Amino acid sequence: MRRVARLVWGIDLAPLYSTMRAISEANDGATILDVPCGGGVAFRALRADQDVRYIAGDLSEQMLERAKRRAEERGLGQVEFALADMQALPFADGIADLVLSYSGLHMVDDPASAVREIGRCLKPGGKLLGCTLLAEGTRRQRALFAVGHWLGHSVPPHVSDLRQWLDAAGIVDTVIEPARGFGVFRGTKQIA
Repeated sequence: MRRVARLVWGIDLAPLYSTMRAISEANDGATILDVPCGGGVAFRALRADQDVRYIAGDLSEQMLERAKRRAEERGLGQVEFALADMQALPFADGIADLVLSYSGLHMVDDPASAVREIGRCLKPGGKLLGCTLLAEGTRRQRALFAVGHWLGHSVPPHVSDLRQWLDAAGIVDTVIEPARGFGVFRGTKQIA
């Protein structure tokens, strides 16, 4: 995956992988919501003996099947799976202590609604970690985005829009870096 990211998109995934440390550091009894979970890439940081509730949600049944296989291979019995659209998450308000949203926002037609849903599902004081392709990419990235859009794919958000959506969702202490082409973002749900 790192090679493909470097060759095709010209991005370094090391900042993404470094954020996964928060999964293994989650407190006992914490609820972790991973949307979209994709094939379960974040499972690499989850220990089989870790006492957390881990909910892996994705809109694609194919990805959920891949994630289930990966969880079984790693002995991760604490992972629950849910068919879930990021733009209308089927989870209660304030359910999660930690929300992971890796490589999902650039895949949906209405990323603002996805960020609102993520904010709704986070507990006050809960943490958000994620990444997305960003419209402010290199010339090669922008060309790939244009081809993708022509083929019917969503267009990545601008970093300014992402900041605005995070603010509107009550996410504070927001950091987006690097803010060009591919951004890893993090923040905390504001405590009322």
